[in-house]
Amino acid sequence: MTRHDKIEVDNSGTNKGVVVGTNEGIINLTLNETKKIPSLISTIIKNLGTECADFDIPETELDFDPFKPDEKLEYNCVIKYKEIIKEYSVYYTLCDNRLNVYDNSNSRSKKKILRCIKTWYLTEKGEVLLKLKSEKATDIEKVRANADKLIDSVKERIKEAVMNSDVQEISVEDLELGIACFVCYSFMECKILEKPV
Repeated sequence: MTRHDKIEVDNSGTNKGVVVGTNEGIINLTLNETKKIPSLISTIIKNLGTECADFDIPETELDFDPFKPDEKLEYNCVIKYKEIIKEYSVYYTLCDNRLNVYDNSNSRSKKKILRCIKTWYLTEKGEVLLKLKSEKATDIEKVRANADKLIDSVKERIKEAVMNSDVQEISVEDLELGIACFVCYSFMECKILEKPV
């Protein structure tokens, strides 16, 4: 073989990706449209609203004592979700606004959704405390030791509730992103884990 001989390469088969060496023609590329975060949050809220529609809202005193999210992360010893919560905390206002819009057309739905999430957290917390009842640690120490597991459990409950609704138009990756944003919002609203004292 000399330097002037042509080498032919055959790359046949189905390739869902795009690879271009030298192109002498038109390349058509179809990209799946991705959902923007605001529409993801709206879809998740709508589906949670349906799931939590019949949820009872007890008359309780509201706790408006301020706290800083970093303090809550440290207080609860969050490790796995620490950076995720910090990253997605920028979507707090978006989640709150979307919940308020949904609440305007579905009376008391914001309170129902947040109460539903809080109840899911308290149920999971109760399971952890029941499982560890023979240990001598305090309840808050048990919560701290299982903080990421508790967030996982509530996240799965939210995902389950959303998946029980019609979410065919959302990819799994987009759904995970929307749920991560909403879990962060729920954490900052003190519906997941304990408020620093």
